[in-house]
Amino acid sequence: MHPAQDQPSATVYRWLVIGLWLLCSVTGFMVAATIGIMLPAISSDLDLSPGQQGMLGSSAFWGNLALAVPLSWWTSRYGPKILTSVTLTAGTAVIFLQSWAPSFMVLLAGRLAFGITVIARQPAQAVLTQQWFRRREIVMVNSLSNALFGMVVGGGLAGSPIILASLGDDWRTTFRTFGVLFAALTALWIVLGSERQGAPQAGRREGLSLGALRRTLSYRDLWIVGLGFTGATGAWSAFLAFYPTLMLDVHQMSLKVSGGALALGVVTGGAAGLVFGYAVMTSGRGNTYLKLQGLLMAGTYAAMTLTGSTWLAVLLNFLNGVAWGFWPILYTVPFHLRGIQPGQVPVALAFTLTMVSAGTTLGPLATGFMQEAFGGPGWPLFIVGLSPLTLTLAGTLLPTIAGGRSSRPPSGE
Repeated sequence: MHPAQDQPSATVYRWLVIGLWLLCSVTGFMVAATIGIMLPAISSDLDLSPGQQGMLGSSAFWGNLALAVPLSWWTSRYGPKILTSVTLTAGTAVIFLQSWAPSFMVLLAGRLAFGITVIARQPAQAVLTQQWFRRREIVMVNSLSNALFGMVVGGGLAGSPIILASLGDDWRTTFRTFGVLFAALTALWIVLGSERQGAPQAGRREGLSLGALRRTLSYRDLWIVGLGFTGATGAWSAFLAFYPTLMLDVHQMSLKVSGGALALGVVTGGAAGLVFGYAVMTSGRGNTYLKLQGLLMAGTYAAMTLTGSTWLAVLLNFLNGVAWGFWPILYTVPFHLRGIQPGQVPVALAFTLTMVSAGTTLGPLATGFMQEAFGGPGWPLFIVGLSPLTLTLAGTLLPTIAGGRSSRPPSGE
């Protein structure tokens, strides 16, 4: 039984709690995502090779790839209030460490540590969602997450070139600006964040047993979900890291324009997530949406590498953002796996984020090292841009996706 299922609806305060938590979470992703805007200045300052640039673009996600499941397994025993407070505080300190970094290795280590604080915080989302919201409302919570992601990350991509330019291309002070923002969010969470009193806690312990871990990872559909995310996020992270450089070097498009185009796509994706999340609740056609969104995403990413037209780049990024409305559809599946217990959901989501991190790690790495062979990021980005076709495959293989409908049981049952 879902923890909030038999409880009366909470006041609007529940939306404040989950909204503030999601804002803190997506701000962390914004800090990680804007590295592509600062990469030309960082590369000039630290004399980085294309391979090192690729490593820097993906390093925030390395810890997620290796540690997401074990960290979630361990940290899910702690309440979401204290877990979020500690990881936000640590994340703030690591941002300031990156602003000080005197060498590539220190900056690389700082980004790796920052990524670990982001992934360690994720179990709190599953616990808070289950404490405060009914089962049928989860897809809308994930849609809100997607919308905030679009606004914050999109705003960061649009605002970072302006901040960087106003600071004389000083990437270190830009990082310090992010650090101040993160410190303010940390203080807000400590004051306003809250768990729901009286919400059942037994499921949290179950999620820590080895048997529950094995059973959670035995869901075939969980692996299909991960495959879909891997292809999409691989292309996304590669374009965040190298698209501004490609447009600047090949088409003389300014960072403000290319960053603004990327920001438009991210903001559009957030709004599209709300639309598609509601559509799934009312129509149950999540599989059809995934199939079409995979095709649209791959096509627009590939086309973005072939044009230097500002207006065409803006249009392609907008259409790409529409395709990113897939996120709340696919991210809701782990909550509805048949027979899954509340305490297992954080582990299922951690595995999903592991696969997300596999994509965000491999995308810039593959593009960076292929660039050394091709002599530029154009063809490498075109190739990596086709990887979201895994979304179409996921939409084909998954059972019917609807707002509150469960997936098939683990393999072997």
